Amino acid sequence: MNEDLLPNDPEFWNQLTPIYCDTVRIIGIFMCIAAVIGIILNGALVYSFIRYKALRTSPNIHVMFIAIVGLLASCTILPSTGTSSVYCRWLYKRAGCQLSGVIAFFYGCSSSYLLCVVSLSRCYIIMRPFAANHITVSNKFIYIYIQKEKTNQYRLENLSQFQAVLC
Repeated sequence: MNEDLLPNDPEFWNQLTPIYCDTVRIIGIFMCIAAVIGIILNGALVYSFIRYKALRTSPNIHVMFIAIVGLLASCTILPSTGTSSVYCRWLYKRAGCQLSGVIAFFYGCSSSYLLCVVSLSRCYIIMRPFAANHITVSNKFIYIYIQKEKTNQYRLENLSQFQAVLC
């Protein structure tokens, strides 16, 4: 690996991975398999929520959002990283690296946030079981939006989110 090359140089993106290539290929194959399984299962779950209106209840709305975010990750992050790992080099140049980094950042933050909201929802149902019946889907959207606006200032080591991805 040539450490003198910068990401602006086109040759930077043609370098092989600096670690043992066979191990990276095995991980890449597993990532591609996980992408196919994730697309099938998350797609089936999203289709079920779209097709059957009875599933669109207030407690299930968080599961639907987790499935949508998982489907996005299964369609973008896993295939790009997996295929690049199979070839032992990044195939999608600088723009693909930045796009993959932004989507991975969005996926990680969204998944963590939605799991926290699910746990808060479960806690609310356990602590106040009779008041939980009055929560509607529109109330949950408002609650999610307010929480998102209050907590979306995540920065990694005083860097902007685009500088944290080294592309």
